[in-house]
Amino acid sequence: MKVLLLEDVKALGKTGEVVKTSDGYARNYLIPKKFAVVATPEIMKKVERQKKLKAKKREEEVKKANEKLNDLMKKVLVIHAKAGKGDKLYGAITSANVSEKISEILDEKFNRKSIEMEPIRAIGLYDVKVKFGNGVTGKIKIKVEREELKKN
Repeated sequence: MKVLLLEDVKALGKTGEVVKTSDGYARNYLIPKKFAVVATPEIMKKVERQKKLKAKKREEEVKKANEKLNDLMKKVLVIHAKAGKGDKLYGAITSANVSEKISEILDEKFNRKSIEMEPIRAIGLYDVKVKFGNGVTGKIKIKVEREELKKN
């Protein structure tokens, strides 16, 4: 019997898959526990429509993520920090600082866990790897500059 899985079933398949299983297993376990439904032609058509919609939505998300990444790659993000002698920073520039700067530019929250970098401890120009999800990754430029002291 062919059934459409409504939930992940160990050693059988994942949600949304159509699998062939024995009649007894389907009738006595999968269907009563609402893990699956019988794969009728109507249900199969509905599943195909949903797959197409999901694929289209994912494609749009990838396109938007690529646009955002390209915008960031064209710019050099400037971060100001206090520095001492020899251009060494008094602290460090971390992924939290970079995500804050990216959030300002994109006007939306950017997760700091989507940034792969070591803490920056000196003034200079750095490449930082960012992930936008859906397999969209790239490198952006970060320029760390000395923060000017304010005189009263």
